[in-house]
Parts: sequence; C-alpha cells; structure tokens
Amino acid sequence: MLNSITNLMHAVALTTYTILIGRALALGEEHFTVWIFVTFFIVMIVKYLGMIVHLPVVDLHDRRHHTFWIAISIAVIFMNAFTLLAIQAHVGIVIAGTAITGGLCGYYMHTLFRPDRGNFAFVALAMVIEYGLCAALTTGPVRFAWVCLIASNALWVALKQVKALSERKLHNDIYHLLLIGSSYLLYDSITSGLWKAIWP
Repeated sequence: MLNSITNLMHAVALTTYTILIGRALALGEEHFTVWIFVTFFIVMIVKYLGMIVHLPVVDLHDRRHHTFWIAISIAVIFMNAFTLLAIQAHVGIVIAGTAITGGLCGYYMHTLFRPDRGNFAFVALAMVIEYGLCAALTTGPVRFAWVCLIASNALWVALKQVKALSERKLHNDIYHLLLIGSSYLLYDSITSGLWKAIWP
C-alpha cells in the first residue's frame, strides 16, 4: 500500500513540474524552452506507463505486458534524445546518445518475448548512461541534479540487497521519495540558465 502511495506521489510531482514548466514557457519566462518541456512531459508519460504496466490487468497478460513495455522502451529512446536536445548538446552527442539508448532498449524489446519476459536492466542502463552524460555535459545546479538522479538509482540497487527493506518493498518507497527530490532539483535548476552543454 505504501509503495503505491509513494509511486503516486512521484507521478503527481512529475505532473506538477511539467505543468509549471508549461506555464512558464507559455508566459515566456527566461530559460524555459520547448525541449525542456518536452523532456519533462515524456518523463511524466513514462512514469504513468510504468504504473499501468504493473497492474494485474496488464501484467498477467503477455500481449498487454509486452505492448506496454515496448511503448515504454520507445518512449525512453525519445526521452533521452530530447533530454540531450534540451541541454543543447552537440548534434554528434545527440546522435551517439540516442543510438546507445536505441541499442539497449531495442535489445530489451527483443528479450521481452523470452520465457523470463526480458531484463529491464538494459533500459535502466540506458537511462543511467544518459544521466551520466548529462552530468558530464552540464555544470552547477544542473549537474548536481543529474548526479542526484544517478545516486538515487545507485542507492535503490544497494537498498534492494537489504532483506528487511526489500521484503516490504520499502526500498522502492525510499527510491520514489529520492526521485521526487532529484526531479525537483532538476526542475529548479532551469532558472539557473545552465541547461547548456559546456562541451564540445
């Protein structure tokens, strides 16, 4: 029950950030761009798809399960591409980053049809690589926010190994709360005007 609550809290937080960015963009506020809005919007969509895919009505039926995970994988490819565009990365980096994400997500989609229903670690790896790339390309509060997202994912992996937490899925609750904070830092960093790649 708690897991569902914190998961919903994260979804509501992402929705709120996306709406606030859209409002700021509509008002012409400085530093808010269409690419940043699209990035947050797709992250929000991926979050809701991720919640739906775990519902029994989807998870217990292979065709629905596979369809939703394919949709999530494709959305992650677009999300990572738009994120690199949002930080104004060089076109070569955008292409390379998108290709890496496409390769990892594509392989995951291929493994979906195996008896074990695939290994989501490939999609997670694509996202962490993206976070790392964004952290390397940015500076100041924007870089700090990306590092916090990386740390949140690393901590989730570590906490999952703690039996007392994993048995009650408390590691997921902690993870959701960390993501709410990290996502807020990313949203708050927009006003710094540093959503710009510092190289090449």
